[in-house]
Amino acid sequence: MVGSSDFEKENAFMLSGFEAILGKIDSLNAQIRSQKNIIVGLEYEKEQLSSETKNLKKSNQFLKEEIRELNQKLENQNRIIPQNFLIRNKIVKIVSDIEDKEITHQNLKDIIGLLIEEIDDCISQLEE
Repeated sequence: MVGSSDFEKENAFMLSGFEAILGKIDSLNAQIRSQKNIIVGLEYEKEQLSSETKNLKKSNQFLKEEIRELNQKLENQNRIIPQNFLIRNKIVKIVSDIEDKEITHQNLKDIIGLLIEEIDDCISQLEE
């Protein structure tokens, strides 16, 4: 036993160094485990953000399409509104002409034919 004690005393500094090295190894192993957990968390976050990005891109594409359709409808409305005023004016003119003139059977047929043409134009514009 005495020999063992002398060995420990003679090599105490070296054994202390080994203990310090073992402590550092344990600390580094703990850091490695911690970094692996951080990596797992970051990969999960990356997947979530990637999924959210895809959803936002789909939503953005849908909204762009909706905006395009609304702009097209607005353009059609802006084109139809002036034409509606023209048609109204034509109808008012036809009605005033009817009131100002004596109406014969042939004139009435012509006027009704004009009204039907105007209504057909309105319907075709609305179908567009």
